[in-house]
Amino acid sequence: MGNAFDAVTVFFGAAVAGVTLFLPATFASIRDSTPYQLANLWNSVPRGAAIGVIVAVAVTVVVGVTARPATAWVVALVGTVAQLINHIAGHNAASADMLTTQNYIDAVCAGIVLGGLGVVALRKPVLAAAFALGGVGFFVFSDLADFLDIDDDPFDVLESPPSWLIVLVLALLIVSALRNRPRVGEPEPLRLSIELPVAPILAAMVLALVILAATEWLQRQYITAPAINHAVDIGFTAAATVCAATAAAMLLPGRDGYGVYLAVGLTATADAFGYAHRPGWSVWILLALAAVGMLAGARMPSAPLAVTLLAGLAVFAIIVPPESHWILFSAGSVVLALTAGYCCATARPRHAPSGVLAIAALYLPTVISVLPDDNKSWQLPDGAAHDSTPGRAALAIVLGSAVGLAVLHRFRPRGRPRSTDPAADAALADI
Repeated sequence: MGNAFDAVTVFFGAAVAGVTLFLPATFASIRDSTPYQLANLWNSVPRGAAIGVIVAVAVTVVVGVTARPATAWVVALVGTVAQLINHIAGHNAASADMLTTQNYIDAVCAGIVLGGLGVVALRKPVLAAAFALGGVGFFVFSDLADFLDIDDDPFDVLESPPSWLIVLVLALLIVSALRNRPRVGEPEPLRLSIELPVAPILAAMVLALVILAATEWLQRQYITAPAINHAVDIGFTAAATVCAATAAAMLLPGRDGYGVYLAVGLTATADAFGYAHRPGWSVWILLALAAVGMLAGARMPSAPLAVTLLAGLAVFAIIVPPESHWILFSAGSVVLALTAGYCCATARPRHAPSGVLAIAALYLPTVISVLPDDNKSWQLPDGAAHDSTPGRAALAIVLGSAVGLAVLHRFRPRGRPRSTDPAADAALADI
């Protein structure tokens, strides 16, 4: 029963952190913002996501090496409290000039929560499944207005995550932290080493900063020359994404890099598929389907099958015209949810920082996310020509990731031989 409650806590904590990194945090003061301030706020979202990724992995490494697992609950709790304070300040004392700063603070808090939860979650299969499910949940939170019963005011829709949801996570974390507090007389767990493994942090920095730089460069190309074909620029950005994933994967121990490759492929595919309106009730169905995909991946993990599913979705985005029937979009959503869950279970990282990096990488920008909106929305005006650029870019990233997975599988062992020493099993890899 206790593990079930902790799983609920981890799920909602990861989901709120994910929404925080995926969407801007805005408050009533946005109504007084100038177009320049709004542009800065929107541009801060991918930068905040990159910061959140690095913070999440760094927190996972530090907490996992220097503290008892129970401390990770406290770290996640502190991050949630800080985020709630930021939102309260945003409601009562924010100005339009502070929107970007508050968004960065929100991203740091979300990274702290992800890092703290990752330490405790990736030690138990049930908690790991809840963490992954909450992490990929943003794929199905495409319409927060219906799901959270937010008013029709578009400024209210942007205020995410809502404060009441942060309070809910805070309450859950308090109970879980108290439930997992050290008992009186409980022996201190032995540690193999207190050295700080910096390779996962370097992997997070390389992945986040290279992808951010490449996508911002592509965005500037479109702003400078919006009327020309940017096929070469798109190809360069896609190649930079795969190279960044390769560098990060090689910095991680064993085959933990599987998660990085699958994350960049999954995110690109989801962006190419589009985030169209879905009714609020469908969120729970898609989350259940993601859980089914996760169960299938746990029983029959296969990286080639995961890549095949991603490639199939990318091809779907290429060939399906924008005026396609809603049934096709619904069927694609079902496959996307199943694929997201299957990829999470197939990755199977051996070390907590690797798992946190794989989940956090889902919120990084992609080559598709910086394309003009009319190139990546399936709900285009009637008679509009279907642009297959997003699907082709996603397919290129998936195929590049497939090559990287094959190389990683060939030259990297699954992991270090399992030790019979319980202290060694409890410690993170010193790499």
